[in-house]
Amino acid sequence: MLLTAIVITQMLDPLRILLVGIAYFLSRLVKRLGMGWPGLCAAIVVIAGAFPFVILGQSGDIAWTTAAIGVISNALIAAALAGLLRLQRWLFQLFV
Repeated sequence: MLLTAIVITQMLDPLRILLVGIAYFLSRLVKRLGMGWPGLCAAIVVIAGAFPFVILGQSGDIAWTTAAIGVISNALIAAALAGLLRLQRWLFQLFV
């Protein structure tokens, strides 16, 4: 139950959503073919790793656990953003 609560809390955190959203949209602006996804993956890991230590001020095992779960939460947030953008493009093509 504790891990599920951490994932839900992280996925509903507005600052985390904003940072992952910025990383997602910056990865879409990359001109070089195939370099957007590695940059997004690196940003997801950096945001997940830095968030508990820098923003929350945690230390020890709970911070490492939060960081590990943060990678999953950030990936789910990025996937939700990608899905919403695809839905928006599909609806735009459908009605225009």
